[in-house]
Amino acid sequence: MKSLLRAALKNKRASALWILAAALVLLPAFVATAQATDEASFCVTCHEMTPFYAAWNAGPHGDVACVECHVDAGTVERLTHKVEALGEVYGHFFSAPLFPMNATEMPNERCLGCHEGTIDPGVPGFDHENHRAGRDCVDCHSSVGHEVSAASLAEAGILNVGAQAEKDARVVAAAGEGTANLENHRTVSCEGCHDMAATGCESCHEPGHEPRDVSTACTDCHATDTAWAFAHPDRTDCATCHTTPADHFEPACETCHAPGDFGFEHPADTAACETCHTRPAEHRDGACTSCHDTGTSWAFSHPSATASCATCHTAPANHYTGTCSACHTPGTRFERAVFRHPGASATCTSCHTRPASHESGTCSTCHKPATSWAFYHPTSTSCASCHTAPSKHFAGSCAGCHTPSKPFESAVFTHPGASAPCASCHTKPSGHSTASCTTCHKPAASWAFYHPTSTSCASCHTAPSNHYGTSCASCHSPSTSWGSATFSHPRIPGGEHTYKSFSCVTCHPGGYTSYSCLACHSDNSGGDDDDDDD
Repeated sequence: MKSLLRAALKNKRASALWILAAALVLLPAFVATAQATDEASFCVTCHEMTPFYAAWNAGPHGDVACVECHVDAGTVERLTHKVEALGEVYGHFFSAPLFPMNATEMPNERCLGCHEGTIDPGVPGFDHENHRAGRDCVDCHSSVGHEVSAASLAEAGILNVGAQAEKDARVVAAAGEGTANLENHRTVSCEGCHDMAATGCESCHEPGHEPRDVSTACTDCHATDTAWAFAHPDRTDCATCHTTPADHFEPACETCHAPGDFGFEHPADTAACETCHTRPAEHRDGACTSCHDTGTSWAFSHPSATASCATCHTAPANHYTGTCSACHTPGTRFERAVFRHPGASATCTSCHTRPASHESGTCSTCHKPATSWAFYHPTSTSCASCHTAPSKHFAGSCAGCHTPSKPFESAVFTHPGASAPCASCHTKPSGHSTASCTTCHKPAASWAFYHPTSTSCASCHTAPSNHYGTSCASCHSPSTSWGSATFSHPRIPGGEHTYKSFSCVTCHPGGYTSYSCLACHSDNSGGDDDDDDD
């Protein structure tokens, strides 16, 4: 029994030592991890924090660590928050966070840790101490840490459209937009700080319009609510706010404008149009209602098909003399109407004159019966009925080289294949080789010349007078044009000079088939007794 107790005590001490050793090893790692997660660079490892990180970094608190504002001061509070932050980590991996979310808790103590004493905001006419009593800092400074725009949230793919719309709707005061005249004032709702019913408009606002009559009040035209949206009063003394435009209709405003909203309302059709309107030059003299709809817009409406076109319209020069409705749709304004060509059964010469030298056949043979009557080439291969072959043209079938149904000038010439007899179209030039055309012309669309590889040069070429040798390949390369060939002179025995040292006749007085060294030497082997040695 005693031995068991001793063993237990010994194992307990060993376990305690192991635990202590593990703690000593893990503690630095835990401390390092805790410190790393306190850094702002750790926050941005989650992509949804990127817009907030960028706004914080560019804002007035860019030198203040995130935890200074988002976590209470103290080691215990910081470590406790690590456990709460595990829920945010879970949300990052297993949900799709969207922003803006609910307002973040921001106790005054975190702000006052840096901002103490009397605060001067630098806003003329604004006393900060009078406004902060009984309020939390975040009520007016909700975005001072990071002013994140909806565009940056959308770019990061984390925008909550509905929540953003509600947030934007709450912002009703903006400096420089006619709603607040205090420079640098925060964009917060007015009623959040002011008793709007007891505060005169001029205390905060400068009208964006010319001064009104002293008998008018802001509430005459602005609804008494958060937005104070404009609403036109029902009063009919329009001159109190409005100045009549030049050349405006003179009777009472309510003749054409509805009291209350003063949108334009055209008088009834019983009113005389000339009271307000002047007929344009060359306008029709008939009643306005014959072409204008009686209603609010009095939009132009073309008379029906029973009306006489000549009453209003004059036919252009050289215009078709038939009935207008033959080509134009009745009831539609002619200058805006889409021209409607008569059908295929109509006689073309009623309106059209054949061009000079035009085909005398039926129009529909070459023109497609439709609205445009566009030209299309017939499929007939009887080409001579319309076309005349050019001078010295191939006398064979047109379809042999041209594609029927296409205009000939746009046709792509297709040369017959290698099996076709060339002499059917082509005549050999004078002195041309009598060999087969394919010997020197490449069978293809172009039939371009190419030199054959044969070394039987004499079959096509005759050597010039006094030409060297009979083997052309000694100096010329087969398959290469002879005019561009390069002559290579054989080596001269002795090597003291080259063939370029003298004119050709010096060594070849009897022609290129023989040579003589006797002009300078005593023998043809280049002896030493030269004529120059004295």
